[in-house]
Amino acid sequence: MRQLKVLIITSKYPRYKDDPQPSFTYYLARELVKESIKVTVISPHDNLAKEYENLGGIEVHRFKYFYPARFQKLAYGGGIPENIKTSFLAKTQIPLFLISQIIFCKRLIKKINPDIIHVHWAIPQALTASLLNKPYIVTIYGGEVFLSKKLKLIKLLNHLIKKSKSTFAITNSLRNIMYDFGVKEKVGVIPLGVDTKKFKPNIKGWQAVRKKYCKKNDLLILSVSRLVEKKGTIYLIEAFAKVLKKIPNCKLVIVGDGYLYDRLVKRTKELKIYNKVIFTKEIGHKELPKYYCASDLFVLPSIIDRRGDRETQGVVYLEAMACKCPVIGTNTGGIVDVITDNKTGKLVPQKDSNSLSEEMINLLKNKNIKKRYTDNAYKKVIKEFSWSSIAKQYISKYKKYRQI
Repeated sequence: MRQLKVLIITSKYPRYKDDPQPSFTYYLARELVKESIKVTVISPHDNLAKEYENLGGIEVHRFKYFYPARFQKLAYGGGIPENIKTSFLAKTQIPLFLISQIIFCKRLIKKINPDIIHVHWAIPQALTASLLNKPYIVTIYGGEVFLSKKLKLIKLLNHLIKKSKSTFAITNSLRNIMYDFGVKEKVGVIPLGVDTKKFKPNIKGWQAVRKKYCKKNDLLILSVSRLVEKKGTIYLIEAFAKVLKKIPNCKLVIVGDGYLYDRLVKRTKELKIYNKVIFTKEIGHKELPKYYCASDLFVLPSIIDRRGDRETQGVVYLEAMACKCPVIGTNTGGIVDVITDNKTGKLVPQKDSNSLSEEMINLLKNKNIKKRYTDNAYKKVIKEFSWSSIAKQYISKYKKYRQI
């Protein structure tokens, strides 16, 4: 039987080894290659990336959409929706991005003739795929849904879903939000996964991370996210100030960067806890597992922000759970698909630093509850969120469109 050929179109793909940008599409592509599928990836170019490379049998093509290349601002960083909000230059590049993507994809399709196109993020990727005269499926992550709602593009989103062979949201919560926003077409659910070979308990080197930030008897609390409103980091900092009054031998490490960085640093100074909070900015994915394994608790109190945007899954919770680090999240968005309250972790109300601090103190003091949560969470990740099982779900869809 002829080898199945899949073209992935995405707005984010690792630009270099150990890129701190999310690597969801890479993990999926890697699993597809293991199943003897020919995988080609098209993603936006970035000044830090090559225009073409073959990474582990995955052919990666990156299209330029603005010159000089160092001024390309629409993709990467916080992602297209976030970049549109915060950068005027990114907004002006939208039509150039779309035109460049369409032209580049058409040229490459003539050359490789894929059986199926898999687009990640509906807009603008699915819009491009709808013009390419090839069957396509869509994975929807959430940012494009809230952007479509804001820009009154739900009818367009409906059209792109209807024209696709299959469309999947990454959580049940996101699918329900889409229906609430007016999406009428059928949407399935396939979650994002976690690399359980990379994120696992007792990773070599975790002791060095702990030694770097903690004294012998200190407790280490970790948070990993972009520093943007919907991640709720301001509430974590305020809750941590309360935790220190009960457990003074704590440190908080915040991994990530974003437009709220200066404001968050300022808040730690106002609360007089600056010497207890460490902002690392972005770190490489190779280092992240060590941070999870070194930590006594992982906390990300995401919120529904002023624009209605929210966490649509929260892969960082899965990464922590895979490393057997206890997790606390909020009962918003797709987090409830990941954390089962009082079983695999703890869910608290959003924007409630008092409740958050109480649960942080409770988990830091109670080793038995921590062990029960981490054991249950680890089993859940292995069973439901491995990239191998997720890839197999997509492969069953791809095979329907194999050309003879």
